[in-house]
Amino acid sequence: MRTVAVPAHIGRYRIDGVLGEGAMAVVYAAFDPQIERPVAIKCLHADVAADPAYRRRFLAEARAAGHLSHPHIVTIFDVGETADGRAYIAMERLPGVTLAARVASEGMPPLPVLIELVRQLASALDYAHAQGVVHHDIKPDNVIVSDGWQQAKINDFGIAERPATAADARSEIGGTPAYMAPEQLRGEASDSRSDLFSLGVVLYWLLSGALPWPDSADVPALLLLRQGTPLPALQSRDPTTPSMLIDIVHTLLDPLPSARYQRGSELIADLRLARREYERQRETPLVNRLLSLRVRWAGLLGAVLCVTLLVGLAAIHARQNAAITGLALDFGSSMGRMIASESAENLLLGDRPATRALVQDMARNEQIHYLAIANRYGEVIASTRRDQVGGKLATPSGQLPVAVAGDIASYRLPDSGSGQDGMLLFDVPVRYQTAAVGALRLGVSSAPLRAAQRTTLGVIAAVLALTLLAVVGMAWWLSRRLLTLLDLITDGLLRLARGETRHRIRLVRRDELGRLFAAFNVMAGALQKRPGPIAPAAPATDAATRPTRILPVPASHGAAPDTAK
Repeated sequence: MRTVAVPAHIGRYRIDGVLGEGAMAVVYAAFDPQIERPVAIKCLHADVAADPAYRRRFLAEARAAGHLSHPHIVTIFDVGETADGRAYIAMERLPGVTLAARVASEGMPPLPVLIELVRQLASALDYAHAQGVVHHDIKPDNVIVSDGWQQAKINDFGIAERPATAADARSEIGGTPAYMAPEQLRGEASDSRSDLFSLGVVLYWLLSGALPWPDSADVPALLLLRQGTPLPALQSRDPTTPSMLIDIVHTLLDPLPSARYQRGSELIADLRLARREYERQRETPLVNRLLSLRVRWAGLLGAVLCVTLLVGLAAIHARQNAAITGLALDFGSSMGRMIASESAENLLLGDRPATRALVQDMARNEQIHYLAIANRYGEVIASTRRDQVGGKLATPSGQLPVAVAGDIASYRLPDSGSGQDGMLLFDVPVRYQTAAVGALRLGVSSAPLRAAQRTTLGVIAAVLALTLLAVVGMAWWLSRRLLTLLDLITDGLLRLARGETRHRIRLVRRDELGRLFAAFNVMAGALQKRPGPIAPAAPATDAATRPTRILPVPASHGAAPDTAK
């Protein structure tokens, strides 16, 4: 940065200090004594003022922006020359800083603030374009943010153009390559849609914190890179970013000007819908007076899925329960046959001590909770319950038959407070060769069986809950996206009803909704061409906007964008 000697006065303005300095000009903090207000004086450097091209461009800023009066455009008050022949512009002095500086010091703004800032800039551009002024250099450094994040104003119309001055004011291509539309980089005619492309780059940067394409002074290389990735993927910093806002960015950055928004008002309408989608994500369904489609769709899908899963999982549980029960019965039957085989000879010989020793030995098995052996007369010879020895081996009351396999009967005892509660009982005859010499009753705990059943039910319930959550959540998300697009169509139809047949849906989709959008645009185009009372009167800004859409550019300057600003 060069050393600047601060003059005491410029014209009638008192100079209080330096606000900033660039390659072309320095901006002074000044005061207008006639109307007693602070102003900013942008004055060309002495060496730059000697260059007719820079001087012409500087005066073009005053001519382009001097007649603009909009709450989101920095106001131009006066233009003149210093005593040493340097041109200057007196403009509104704002208490804020540039958008780039504010982001550098405070970080990116919240999503609602971000949407509002872009809306303000789109409103300013829509107004400027309606007045026939194309800025050509929209970027964060040329946006002043004041009142916190509440107010945004476009600044620096140094390379702006008006149709009346396009022939003499545009001898060079000016701008910042990273923010310039492809047609600007190629040196082709550019119009208001080029400014909207640049605004799309700013929006991309606000959402992601990065530029869609690397900044480079090598314009041919930059054009080649953009051809390879015409619509770069956007990874927003905020996971709650509405999907429609991502679609808006892609529409703004479309390589074809005809596929972008044609006016700032179109962008503002879609930003309003994106803001509505963002707010809808945070609304509480309980406060809705009407049951929305997404609630009904998600609820219906959840109910159908729940019934289907319950039927299927109930069948799975029944089969698994039968399999586990079968394993328990096989275990009990096999254990009973083994004990009966070992006790048969003792019962035949009447060896009671050996039978009792066998029962005591088997009782050490943790799986056996009850065992009783009776002789051929039904008298209990040995039992894990001593009070039963010498008595009759009677079948307990309340038994629940389970299965009969050959000569082995099995049943379950319900929980009733007795020592045999919750067991699987097996009555096994004791035979020596073919002669019946006694009987035994084996009790196996059913606790592992019940634990396995509880585990199965828990897994089934977890699977059901997770599946319902995933499917209903996806249905909710998809229906929310669909409702946003339906809002877009509804808004378009209402515009047509009001006679705005110039309105088009600019979002590009490659699905059935995209076909619907295209059909809407075809219908709007057909209505616009129809004669008679259906054709609406042209908007007041159309006459001023139309001439600015195609601006001739000398071919010799098509590959040399000016990056001196």
